[in-house]
Amino acid sequence: MINLNHIDSSLPKDINISGIQDNSKKVKKGDLFVAINGSKENGVHFINEAIKLGASAILTSEKILETSDVKIPVIINDSPRKKLSEISKLFFPNSPPIICGVTGTNGKTSTVDFLYQIWSFLDINAARIGTLGVKSSDINFKTENTTPGPIELHKLINDLSLSGVSHLALEVSSHGIQQSRVDSIDFNSACFTNLSLDHLDYHETFGEYLKVKFKLFEEILSNDKPSVICVDNEYGSYFSKKLKLLNKKVLDIGEGAEFINITSVERLKEGIKVSIIYQKETFSFSLNVRAYFQILNILSAAGLAIASGCNYNEVFSVLEKLKPAQGRLEPISKNNHSNIIIDYAHTPEALSCTLRSIEREDKGKLIIIFGCGGDRDQSKRSIMGQVAQEYCDEIIITNDNPRSEDPLSIANAILKGCPEATLILDRTKAIEFALSRMKSQDILLIAGKGHEETQIIGNTHTPFSDRKTVENFLEASYE
Repeated sequence: MINLNHIDSSLPKDINISGIQDNSKKVKKGDLFVAINGSKENGVHFINEAIKLGASAILTSEKILETSDVKIPVIINDSPRKKLSEISKLFFPNSPPIICGVTGTNGKTSTVDFLYQIWSFLDINAARIGTLGVKSSDINFKTENTTPGPIELHKLINDLSLSGVSHLALEVSSHGIQQSRVDSIDFNSACFTNLSLDHLDYHETFGEYLKVKFKLFEEILSNDKPSVICVDNEYGSYFSKKLKLLNKKVLDIGEGAEFINITSVERLKEGIKVSIIYQKETFSFSLNVRAYFQILNILSAAGLAIASGCNYNEVFSVLEKLKPAQGRLEPISKNNHSNIIIDYAHTPEALSCTLRSIEREDKGKLIIIFGCGGDRDQSKRSIMGQVAQEYCDEIIITNDNPRSEDPLSIANAILKGCPEATLILDRTKAIEFALSRMKSQDILLIAGKGHEETQIIGNTHTPFSDRKTVENFLEASYE
């Protein structure tokens, strides 16, 4: 229960609100309804519904709202999303003392999961929130968004804190930053992995996308808190230099970096051996990963762990125990020694990095199956086709969550970059087709969906898993 006067000092002190909602259908008696103008609907149109369900007050940016027709208090605010975040924090005030945010086009999920693993190996009561859902020692469930909305997010953080969690790793999406979902979170540190073409359906220009990402470090993260920046990419170097000019504390990671300097990388039969310099001391580890970008994710997680107060020797001592996140360069072995790899890569840069990381047999083919999501950035489709054509011997284009778009239209856009590719829209049939043609030294990469367990066609979420589809085919083949 919160007094409405705490939200708007101009209102009387005798009105209390018992909850907060930005979805009118979830409003209960005594709630504050926040009417937001979203990408698809304007919450103002649902004010009457919220009132009928018992809302005690309304918060909106619509100054033209006829308040005389509304018999409950109406708060007008120019930034209702930001205010929603602040009020959510009021209702759910508890928080783990350590919260580390991770943003970037690719690598968020892996870095967050690696950080969670590091803390767990160090006997810290930790949790993570992101694309793979919410996980702690007591909790494990999926969430709809990478960065949940502010009400759900603050409730999750509150509940995790009350359950004893002291350290939280949080994926921070560009949507989450743009929509002020994380504005009221007191981050201990924030990490930038990389930036490449994605989400231009939402941000419209790459410059705007970059600006939104930078906001996490420039505006949301306190000046006295460190930014862990991976500088092994153009935009990481840009972020690092710009933050230093703003007198922000920067902990950079990569080849030649000041904080964690990668000095050598050696591919082993299984995994990669990495040597680094930290505080003028050399450390070496054999990491259970296949790609250089995974090394950067692990070291970014290590940097965040150190920034959170962990002893660096203890942090480095557990890195060899880390396992890749679900659906991230995840191998499925086949008994004829062919490699089947599942990966979440769904941007041109991620796909390129993944394909470059795959060590090929001299005589084998590299085969890829992928598609592009519907109702998402269309500019990357033909580029992803070009990336596949550059690295792969055989390409199969298929469905990947077409949503409301015509699957064939999406596929044709990809085919502009790889016109000789085979088109099999049914993803199950595409996977079975590739598996049936594989020879002993071939490698198959199934890209785009990774850990996902549904296929979204129209508004229908149908159960679907790349891994299960492969396993079912292999089991049937060996019977």
